[in-house]
Amino acid sequence: MAAALFSVRSAFVSQLDDTCQWFLGREGLILPGTQREIAFCDHTIRGEAHAPLIVLDTRRDPRFAANPLVTGAPFLRFYAGMSINLGDGTHAGTVCIADTVPRDGFSAAEVRRLSDLALFVEATLRGRAAQSEARRAHNHGEASDSLLRTTLESMDQGLLMTDAEDRVRIFNRRVATLMGVPEELLYDGAPFAAVRAYQAEAGEFAHLPAALRASLERGAPEARISDYEHVRPNGMVLQVRTLPLPYGGLVRTFTDVTARRAAESALRASEARYRLLAENANDVIVLGDFNRRRLYISPAARIVFGYEPEELVGTSLDEFCHPEDAQALAEHWSRMTTGQESRLVTCLRHRHKDGHYVWIEASLRVLPDAQAGDGVSYVATLRDVSARREAEERVRHMALHDALTGLPNRTLFRDRLDQAIAHGRRASTGFAVLACDLDRFKAVNDSLGHPAGDALLRAVAERMRAVLRPYDTIARLGGDEFAIVLTYLDHPREAAGLAERLIAAVSEPIDLDGQSVEVGVSIGVTVAMERDHDPDELFKRADIALYEAKAAGRNTHREFEPDAGARIATRGQLVLDMKEAIRRDAFHLAYQPVVDAATGVVLSFEALMRWRHSAKGDVVPSAFIPIAEETGMIVPLGAWALQEACREAAHWPGSIRVAVNVSVVQLRRPGIEATVLSALAASGLPANRLKLEVTESVLMQDAEAVIACLHRLRALGVRIALDDFGTGYSSLSYLRRFPFDQIKIDRAFIRDIADPDAAAIVRAVVGIGERLGMSIVAEGVETREQLDLVRREGCTQVQGFLFSQPLTPQEARAYVQTQETKVA
Repeated sequence: MAAALFSVRSAFVSQLDDTCQWFLGREGLILPGTQREIAFCDHTIRGEAHAPLIVLDTRRDPRFAANPLVTGAPFLRFYAGMSINLGDGTHAGTVCIADTVPRDGFSAAEVRRLSDLALFVEATLRGRAAQSEARRAHNHGEASDSLLRTTLESMDQGLLMTDAEDRVRIFNRRVATLMGVPEELLYDGAPFAAVRAYQAEAGEFAHLPAALRASLERGAPEARISDYEHVRPNGMVLQVRTLPLPYGGLVRTFTDVTARRAAESALRASEARYRLLAENANDVIVLGDFNRRRLYISPAARIVFGYEPEELVGTSLDEFCHPEDAQALAEHWSRMTTGQESRLVTCLRHRHKDGHYVWIEASLRVLPDAQAGDGVSYVATLRDVSARREAEERVRHMALHDALTGLPNRTLFRDRLDQAIAHGRRASTGFAVLACDLDRFKAVNDSLGHPAGDALLRAVAERMRAVLRPYDTIARLGGDEFAIVLTYLDHPREAAGLAERLIAAVSEPIDLDGQSVEVGVSIGVTVAMERDHDPDELFKRADIALYEAKAAGRNTHREFEPDAGARIATRGQLVLDMKEAIRRDAFHLAYQPVVDAATGVVLSFEALMRWRHSAKGDVVPSAFIPIAEETGMIVPLGAWALQEACREAAHWPGSIRVAVNVSVVQLRRPGIEATVLSALAASGLPANRLKLEVTESVLMQDAEAVIACLHRLRALGVRIALDDFGTGYSSLSYLRRFPFDQIKIDRAFIRDIADPDAAAIVRAVVGIGERLGMSIVAEGVETREQLDLVRREGCTQVQGFLFSQPLTPQEARAYVQTQETKVA
């Protein structure tokens, strides 16, 4: 009609969206639509409603001259369009005419006709839309009613809605069951008062509080309770909630909570039982999360750990675990959290509030459904087993220790010997086995009785244990037999030195309830070699040596030799050789410097006896010094050493002293003062440059006579030093009884100075020396680390291979000159 009315080739009705133009009706066009950006109608709807857009010649209009609809099919040259409103308040559509031929004009009458046509199309489309919407609304209402009914009937809850006049309007069949009323009472428009009356007559409200009962029976608005629960006569627990509607009326929901309330009640009862058990149990019960934080601690923590439970909540077992047990606990937890273990049962130590550790048996289980997070992930029971552990320790101790003396027994001794063999094989370090037998014990035991004999054994055991180093083992094998394992020996001579100190310690008088007794000890010594792997063979050798010590007169020690005859012959030959060496002046002195720990300046030299045998070469001092002491040859040898050392020291700078070791034999025999004076006079060396070094073993034998002799020597101006300090039992008592000028700390402590215990001993000795006015020398410094540590502990003088080995006289002089050059 439009095409005919306006005599145009094309006419169309279009609708536009964000991107496209769609043709709702068209004449003379074959396109279903176009892109909005090239559509003429896009310009039309931008104007006012029902305002036309007239383009007489598109090629003359700059807006459209290059438009693809103009330059290409359908080659539009004329366009007239008017926007229409489709009911949503926007110009969403157009009514248009178009032609391939331009026009000279478009009259007002034609504009009116186009406007009328547009209004007609708009009215038609809007009418059709209204009819369609009405049909949709009707269909939707029917669907909503069906959906509402389906929803209501599928609900587990009962639902009932009343209007402002208290009449039933919406309900489901479930509500009748829950309320206990027949379905006939519930219909659209039914009075709810009839429902209340039926319930009241059936006794539904009989056991409710008066106020609630009155509200439910009368339905009084002022007494209404919006949320309540009650138990129906059949035992059902019914939860009722009431919601007022804006226009009047109420919506009520009825929920059967019988199972839920029963479960909650059971849970509360279970929790109450659990809490009762937890709060009254002797064990500590812990609930924790995956991060090992403790979320709950039972009250037993007060008794077991000394903490209030609240103080431990939020902490972890790791924070209170003994450091030695922490690694094992971490490994167990890792295996549990990765599923390798389902349960952990272990013993560990938990710190008590007062600082000590409590042994606990921890039984810990990760919950099967535990997830990482803040929830409970594990449950643990911590039981105090300190008493049990102490009892077990006592049983273990009794199984491995002598009941009388507390020393290791034969079983533990054998184990320690096996360990010494294994360590010696790994580390190539020496160790020794000593077999000991008390002398004159039977006489004391027989004369004073067994209680006195037991007391004597305890006293002897304590003395022997005090002489030994912490890492040595002494055991009582039975009766008056003892055995010792000496470990970490730098030189075989150390075993002999310890044996001497043992003999001296045991030989001191012992007071038994006012009765003074004296016993001795015979000791057999065998020093193990790398090839010695048989503990029975080692102990057998020590036992053979013990028999030799007894045969030699008791209260002495002997070292095992494979052939006793050969040993005696060798010893006799060595005595002859020593006599010849003394006659031929075959002995010589070597000098090891003692230097200032801070500067390295030489302060003194220690003169050390050396013997080069014409056939055997160098003989170690530990081989000939004991023989020299036993035979008395130490007296002429010692006199010669004093003469030679003083003569050599006279050539050194005046600030450097010389130290000479003095034997007990020299001190006990008359004439030592004369020997010292003779050496000083012959050399011209001032007395204060001579230092005599004595060991504690010297002081242990006839101590009063020896100390008196040392006082006389000191009165001459000679300095006195205590050598190998710390290896004996009574070193501190000798410091009190004799004012030594110098203390030399035994090399055993310097070797282990990195150990805190050894360092503490060195520190204590330095402190004692400072308070008593004695200088301190650290012996055996062999590494830079040891030097740094002894400096740190306060030692001002050091001696050892780090600075120099023992030197010939010529080398000693050169060493002094070198040090002086460095200082200069």
